[in-house]
Amino acid sequence: MMSSSKRVGKRLSERLKNLRKFHQKQQHIWDIGCDHGLLGMSFYGEAGIESINLVDPSAPVIKELKINYKDSYITEGYLNIIHSEGQKLTIQKPSNTIFIAGMGGKEIGEIISHLLPQLDNSSQIIISPHRKILELRAQLKSMPLSLVTEEVIFEDEQFYQILVLKPGKGSAVSSFGQEMWRSEVGEQYRLQQLKTYEIHKDKASISYLEYLKTMVE
Repeated sequence: MMSSSKRVGKRLSERLKNLRKFHQKQQHIWDIGCDHGLLGMSFYGEAGIESINLVDPSAPVIKELKINYKDSYITEGYLNIIHSEGQKLTIQKPSNTIFIAGMGGKEIGEIISHLLPQLDNSSQIIISPHRKILELRAQLKSMPLSLVTEEVIFEDEQFYQILVLKPGKGSAVSSFGQEMWRSEVGEQYRLQQLKTYEIHKDKASISYLEYLKTMVE
């Protein structure tokens, strides 16, 4: 059987690397909707990490994770492979980094709504939604969350927003984004979004287009 040290050494995609870099020394890693588990397991053996929690609602995914990662010499409680929807997850420890990526905005919003009452101010939530982003931002804006930072990256012909959030009051999540537009990739994303949304006629899309047009410096 391949050793865990080799398996956890698989190379992360650029998107996962960008998610990972926002970890701020929290002791407990949660990779929700983890799929292959590479993001969560990239913290394996790192100093200061007390637990890695790989969470997915798919039974086949969970089975594969257990085959790949659950070796007898890994301390019980250090690596937890959890068959659960994020909307039903229980987090009982302080100091968590929670990664939620590869899902739609509606699902991410539901997960954050469920988890937020369980989190202390030392925790951090790092998300990268695939769709329904305007709706998700509107929801996040109304929650007791503060925005730490945001950026947009480009990988495999796709743009991805990354938002880093903390429980509690602070800089609110904006409806359409602010800092992320100020990079070269952000400008490319702005142009792409202008084309994408020009056919949309709903009120939110029209407001979004008007905002994007004001971002030209």
